[in-house]
Formats: sequence, structure tokens, C-alpha cells
Amino acid sequence: MKETYRSLVKLYKYKGNEYAIVQGIHDGIIRAINYNCLDENGRTTQPLNGIEMFCSKDANTVEDIIKRINLKIDFDEYIKQNDIDTSDMKTLAKAYKKFYEKNEKTAAVQEEGRTI
Repeated sequence: MKETYRSLVKLYKYKGNEYAIVQGIHDGIIRAINYNCLDENGRTTQPLNGIEMFCSKDANTVEDIIKRINLKIDFDEYIKQNDIDTSDMKTLAKAYKKFYEKNEKTAAVQEEGRTI
């Protein structure tokens, strides 16, 4: 089956990363595709899975996918800044937990109208 997509956000930029946000006409699922994976005609240059495209059936809105993109990029940045050994699963899991706990607290404060 040929998959066809409708463009929702032609270009979303965050910290030097660029994504096209599209919705599958065949399934309604919203996907983010890094421009590094698109050719000059807007076609993917390699197979991508749902994780790579930030897919979620439960959080299938543009706002939700942008949050996932930003969190992934911020987490990758956190890993680099803290020189975390990603080959050690125990260390990586601790870093993941610490990063997301901090992020959840910040998000809760921002929802109350204050930014720290």
C-alpha cells in the first residue's frame, strides 16, 4: 500500500534541528520527519520507524509531537553536557530518570503560569 501524507507543519526548527510534521492520510497518525532524512522532492531517503518519527496513537496532535521532539533533543543535549556513558544501561537509566523528573517539575510550574 502506498502511503500518502498531508503536511501539517512544513518546517519546525528546534536547536538547529529541522522537521516536517505530516499526517498519514491512510491512518491519521501524525509523524515528524527530520529533514536529514528527506530528499529534494520531500521523499524519505531511508526507512523510518514510528519511534524515529515520534509517533503516538495516544498523543496524536501537533502540540504533542512537538513536545516529544523537544524532549528528545533536550535529552540528547543533557547526555552530552553531562558526559553520560550511553553504553552503560544502568547509568543511562539513572540519567533518563533524573532528566525527566526535572522536566516534569519544570512543566508543572510552567502550567501554573510561572517559569523558573
